[in-house]
Amino acid sequence: MEQQAFIDLVAGSARQSYLTYHLFPSITIAQAILESGWGKKVPVDPVTGRSSYNLFGIKGTGVAGSVKVVSNEAMNGQMVPRTSEFKAYYNYQQSIDDHAQFLLKPAYKKVITASTPYEAAQALSKAGYATDPDYAAKLTRIIDSYNLAQYDQFSAEEPSPYPAWKLDLGKRALKEGLLTSPEWLSKLDEPMPVWAVLAVALRLLDKQREAP
Repeated sequence: MEQQAFIDLVAGSARQSYLTYHLFPSITIAQAILESGWGKKVPVDPVTGRSSYNLFGIKGTGVAGSVKVVSNEAMNGQMVPRTSEFKAYYNYQQSIDDHAQFLLKPAYKKVITASTPYEAAQALSKAGYATDPDYAAKLTRIIDSYNLAQYDQFSAEEPSPYPAWKLDLGKRALKEGLLTSPEWLSKLDEPMPVWAVLAVALRLLDKQREAP
């Protein structure tokens, strides 16, 4: 598959996922490029030839079951076959959404609240997403080389679940520690339960007490 064809294939899904999970589309696309080798490393069932649509090598069982792949791994100086089970999806949108949901963990909140995709790339690396020490630099090079930042731009007419000011408030609250998980950014219009209101109020009190 041509490189631009692969970008075109996943860009729409990355932009759609952003509306719910607020992960820069350029980051999603760059990670898909890097981790799937431009779609060439997407796990495929060796018996049926069925694609898993798994762009990020996530193991386990997905909405479409799983795909078992046998690979040779070094063990005690010998190459030993090992079977790995990868999540399977019905399309790339499901793979991208599942990846974004994984990044809603509190450990990755700086990825979601990042002001730029480059800041998000650094946050991914610092949070331990990948063992490769050059992971952030590789994502940055991919974003720049293929002008992926263009996919982070949305026109005023495009649908969005929240106005920009509301999302900015949510991201600031997350960055300041008033919200504990990026998952709250997809619930900005939901009424907060009493325990959540109390938790935010107590965090405000704690911050006040810590102030000199």
